[in-house]
Amino acid sequence: MEFQLAVSSPADSQPFELWVEPEGMYYEFPAVGPIVLAFRGPDAMRAELSYHPDKVIIWRPADTEVWATRENGDREQIAGWKDIPAPGLDTAGAPLEAPVRGLIENLFHGNGDGRDNGDSP
Repeated sequence: MEFQLAVSSPADSQPFELWVEPEGMYYEFPAVGPIVLAFRGPDAMRAELSYHPDKVIIWRPADTEVWATRENGDREQIAGWKDIPAPGLDTAGAPLEAPVRGLIENLFHGNGDGRDNGDSP
């Protein structure tokens, strides 16, 4: 299954970042311009978004490739590599004692004290 999401912002908008987790890949907007993200996998339609004042985080489903196509047609895979499975998420990834999403949110997108900062839904 494939699901596509177009992401863009007006040229005069406040700069923000688009993150794809759990890989931590990100793009800065509006400098990059429009991007079409393609999610390929059995649960591709289950991608989730979390909003923060300076970033939007896309949480990819397990075993889902994420491809980014820029306005000029350049395309690259930015998450979900089968040969580098995400621990605690992908089928072939090593198990974790805590959920991978909670760990990433607390370490990289929270306030650093291990608690949710209230920005995510």
